[in-house]
Amino acid sequence: MRVLVVLVALLVVGACGSDPQPKEPKSTATASATPTISVPTMPAQAKENSPEGADAFLRHYVDVLNFASRTGNVSELSRLSSPKCVGCQRYIALYRDTYKSGGYFKDSDWTFSGSKLEVGDYETYLDVHVTAPKGHYKVAAGEPEKTGNGEDSDLSFAVARRGDEWRVTQLGQGQAR
Repeated sequence: MRVLVVLVALLVVGACGSDPQPKEPKSTATASATPTISVPTMPAQAKENSPEGADAFLRHYVDVLNFASRTGNVSELSRLSSPKCVGCQRYIALYRDTYKSGGYFKDSDWTFSGSKLEVGDYETYLDVHVTAPKGHYKVAAGEPEKTGNGEDSDLSFAVARRGDEWRVTQLGQGQAR
């Protein structure tokens, strides 16, 4: 009880000070320097078991790959990639390890055009043209920022149904057959 009386007395005395200027409250919260980025939502068409569904899924996959590049969060990219997809696993490791080391990738999102689709017995193959600007990256904390080369390549992907969902099973240059 004595502590409460002392605290109330201190508050009253502090409120009756001789400084007539109102004081701005000190804010302890800081605004986030970077906006929150969310994992891209898979469109309904990307869930369809059809050639159009495979194409929509691949477009979504590239959105998720770009998200992983910007954030280092590879959970969804890992889920959408076959563990046997060597190209996929290389990108997953690159993004995970770079961000874990304090590095980053900026302004280097892939865009693709001209997809050519071929339905096989077990996989659907998509050949696409990928472009990306010369972004910036840092391989680890304390390292200098570097400028990337940009991207202007023809890539091939293979996707396959696993249960009721698509997975990327191949990613690389050349034909994925």
